[in-house]
Amino acid sequence: MDEVAKKMLFAAGLVLILYIIGIFFYHNMEGWSWVNCIYFMTSTITTVGYGDITPTHEVSRLFTVFFMWTGISVGFYLIYTISRYREEKIDQKLMAFFKEKETETGGKFKPTVFEAKPTLKSNPNAFNPSAPPRKKR
Repeated sequence: MDEVAKKMLFAAGLVLILYIIGIFFYHNMEGWSWVNCIYFMTSTITTVGYGDITPTHEVSRLFTVFFMWTGISVGFYLIYTISRYREEKIDQKLMAFFKEKETETGGKFKPTVFEAKPTLKSNPNAFNPSAPPRKKR
């Protein structure tokens, strides 16, 4: 297994460990159901934080502060390792495929990249927030 895959598995393992610790902590300290524990931890790690479930004990609140910093950091690390894996494994295979096709076609194969660009032809006031709203047709 290569280095990037190891880092991605390590990050996923850290997230799993945080979930296991958090599930048992909140289930025992707050008396929440298993589903509510998972829901609260997910909304905390993803920084959504709906606020419909909140810790009531001071120890739980302090643990939540620790959990927020750790969980968000580990969550971002997992996202980073997934993007590195995609970049190093998938993108390299795509580039090798494109180069192979270009060689096969004698340089005539060029992948097309479509980019969405806003135009002023369709709406001259598209970038002017103080412009009056556009009339519906």
